Amino acid sequence: MRIFVIIFLLGLWALADLIELFNPAVIPPIKEVAAALITILYRPEFYSAFMATLLDSIKGVIYAAVIAIPTGILIGMFPAIERATRVTLDFGRSFPVVALMPIFVLILGANSQMKVVIITIACFFPILLQTIYGARRLEPTIVDTVLSYRIPFHLRFFKVILPAASPFISTGIKIAISISILVAVGTELIIQITGLGAQINLSRTFNEVAIAFAYVIYAGLLGVFLTTIWDQFESRLLSWYRLASKVE
Repeated sequence: MRIFVIIFLLGLWALADLIELFNPAVIPPIKEVAAALITILYRPEFYSAFMATLLDSIKGVIYAAVIAIPTGILIGMFPAIERATRVTLDFGRSFPVVALMPIFVLILGANSQMKVVIITIACFFPILLQTIYGARRLEPTIVDTVLSYRIPFHLRFFKVILPAASPFISTGIKIAISISILVAVGTELIIQITGLGAQINLSRTFNEVAIAFAYVIYAGLLGVFLTTIWDQFESRLLSWYRLASKVE
């Protein structure tokens, strides 16, 4: 079904070129973009830019997960902490992280480290909120059993709460992966840090519109690639959850 949607959209693009619906200086013909997709594969700067965006996005998601998962479980376990942090969480998830960019440029400079910090902040709240939801959805019978048997906290955390919250955590990480690519490319585009975003801006500066579109497409494919990899990992990691859902 996805293939048919892609073919349909490409067909619309080709039709728009045929009837000259778009200005070629703004949206280039599909043939030029297809040629550009191959052309940039012969440019060494493509691979360094691609790897920079890929690695910094992965770093941002990992750092965000390391901080957000234990924090989210802690907040989800204790209603008092959840109530105390509710306003902060609502503010944080709606705050435009791009607005922090000038501050971090002054503190860290316009470099890869700054980009990773921005990505980490952007990915933090989706993972945190999903973890909180997961930690709060424990069955009352499970909670009563754990309390009645006085199971130690570390066993309760790793054997009960974390497995119960893992489907929600996985969803949060999947959302964060998509966000990480958007933020990475956006940061590179604005600050001119090494990556696909910087190449898009450079191509636009030299009026290579088709090349710029090709870089945008590769950035989108990078997001699809990372999401697909995570889906495969998730299907193995949470196979027990799907089996339990079928039984229910």
